[in-house]
Amino acid sequence: MENVYYGVGATAPRIAWPHVVGVLPTEAHCFQSRAAADTVTDTPRCRILSGLGGVGKTQLAARWARKALQTEAVDLLVWVNAGTRQSIEAAYAQAAHEVDGADPADLRRAVEHFLAWLQRTRRRWMIVLDDLADPGDLRGLWPPDRFEGQVVVTTRRRDAALLGQGRAVIAVAPFTPAESLAYLRTKLAAHGRTRPDPHAAELAAELGHLPLALAQAAAYLADQGLPCAQYLARLRDRRRSLADVLPEHDGLPDDHRETVAAVWGLSVERADRLRPRGLARPLLELASVLDSNGIPCSVLTGEAARVYATAVMTPEPPDDLTRQQLLDRIPAENAADALRNLNRLSLVSLAGEGDEQTVRVHALVQRATRESLEPDHFAELAHMAGSALFFAWPPGVYAQTLPRAQLLRDNVDALYAVSKDAVWAVDGYHIFIHSAGTYGHAGMASRAVTLFKELYEAAVRHLGADHRDTIQIQTDLGYWQTHGGDVDSAADDLMAALVAARSKYGDDHMETIEISGHLATLMGHLGAPLTAAELFENLLEALQRGHPEERSRIAEARFHAVFWRGMAHPDPHCVDALTKRYDELCAETGAESEGVVGAAHNLASLRAECGDLKGALAALEEVLRIEVRSRGEDHPQTLITRHNLAAYRAEAGDIARAEDELEAVLRDRRRVLGEEHPSTANTLRALSELREGDVRG
Repeated sequence: MENVYYGVGATAPRIAWPHVVGVLPTEAHCFQSRAAADTVTDTPRCRILSGLGGVGKTQLAARWARKALQTEAVDLLVWVNAGTRQSIEAAYAQAAHEVDGADPADLRRAVEHFLAWLQRTRRRWMIVLDDLADPGDLRGLWPPDRFEGQVVVTTRRRDAALLGQGRAVIAVAPFTPAESLAYLRTKLAAHGRTRPDPHAAELAAELGHLPLALAQAAAYLADQGLPCAQYLARLRDRRRSLADVLPEHDGLPDDHRETVAAVWGLSVERADRLRPRGLARPLLELASVLDSNGIPCSVLTGEAARVYATAVMTPEPPDDLTRQQLLDRIPAENAADALRNLNRLSLVSLAGEGDEQTVRVHALVQRATRESLEPDHFAELAHMAGSALFFAWPPGVYAQTLPRAQLLRDNVDALYAVSKDAVWAVDGYHIFIHSAGTYGHAGMASRAVTLFKELYEAAVRHLGADHRDTIQIQTDLGYWQTHGGDVDSAADDLMAALVAARSKYGDDHMETIEISGHLATLMGHLGAPLTAAELFENLLEALQRGHPEERSRIAEARFHAVFWRGMAHPDPHCVDALTKRYDELCAETGAESEGVVGAAHNLASLRAECGDLKGALAALEEVLRIEVRSRGEDHPQTLITRHNLAAYRAEAGDIARAEDELEAVLRDRRRVLGEEHPSTANTLRALSELREGDVRG
């Protein structure tokens, strides 16, 4: 039998318990259970579900509220639309009227009446404040922390103001991959597609496992009769906007009010209104073209990012303002505050601290942000994002193996994926050239070659074959093809680049000289040491004639000319001459520079060719110490040194140690490069020959 209560007010209606004030949202079709749904049943009594719009916070709160009613865990449930303070007060006043006869016309007194009733009643109650837009709207309106009471708040906010006695913030994330796949399969099966779609998991991942996006995509699939593979093709088609691959407004499922393409607009507006005003949107635009899994905060607070933000906020700044004056308008700390505002609205997530702090942003938030921009605006955005990455890059060849350099390369790859055709007209492609080269310096020559091939084809298409940057890209392609072992392709590309450079610049231009040096080195490795020597001698003359100030380049050219003549006709006098040139090079560039380390390899090779294995071993051991310290034991260049060192030990008769070292190199090459890599096969062959009695590496 129901428990009946008569209110004390003159107009109090008869109440049947349990009683509900407000309207719970309809449960989503094919509701997907997940771990977060159970988390909210634990203490404390006030739980704040916080997360990005579309992650399903409201559905989780509604599921818990229904469970509380079904299990008779509460006597009163009040569902409040918490979008504004006025709507919260109106809901409280209505609840006061229904449970205790308060006059809702006197709003202030009715609100106070309801909060007082919550404080004194022995009835068990639950207040759900759904979609709280501003924590300040609850000032003076938080339900009391009572044993009999429970509070659930859903919000996109993460402000410190949400915390208080007895409250806990629960971060609601998108579905896990398993949850999103289960949901999508159940949803499709409900539309008659009982056979599992092999591309469902791929589609769920493409949508970032966001519940709102999955629901709307499933509705679109059903309406259009598409399999997941065809929908994926439409979704990835850059000519289509996100809105083009979602249901129209009257076809949205589960009483959705907005498509996923529009759901975050209000959050962006609110973030932009927080101090420093107007700065959140430009930084979100920059984040929208970078890596969703982690953007260094320093990229988004650096000078290039702030210059971009200033241009967005002040489209026509005074002509007499200097760059520094523009930067002074947005100090770095203001940019950091704007990122925290985006974090407060759950549009981004901040991870880590200090210099290691990164920004994460959902891929669909990125896409919706990008699609809101005009083409010219987007091209300039991509250009400035590239500049922001470049200025954050660690300098030096050895630094390219550091995790930070890889993090920046990941961001360049993301930028390339969304803007590779847009940036050529605004001269914004240089970051792609830079990043591709650092892949090579980090030991990933094959990745560098792949990127330079794509860049060369695009450069020919956008700039023309005789453009200076097209020639430079083809030169870089040939250089990394040499390092990757594709010497035939390297020869073709370097020769073509040399012909183009001579036609454009002449023989004595630095671009022509640089290409000649790469080609000369390639000739030496192809078994033509005299040709290599002659090319370096010609290159040396060009440097001395046209660029006497390039002392380090002159020293390098002189060294390589002597080295390749020595390799053509090895004898001890060549070693003495090369040692002298090596000392000159060290004096010009420093003993641990990239050029000197490479020269030390060459000096060791010549010593070995001339029979001085002891000297070769000593030289390579010193090189190895430098490389391990600066690059690490697993860097491909370090592995080359370790392989060569073991081979020289074998030639010197130290077979046992050579075998141990080759075994270690083989293990590391298999782990780092893979079983099929030519270098791995080379070490395996050397080890087999050593065990069979051939001591030459």
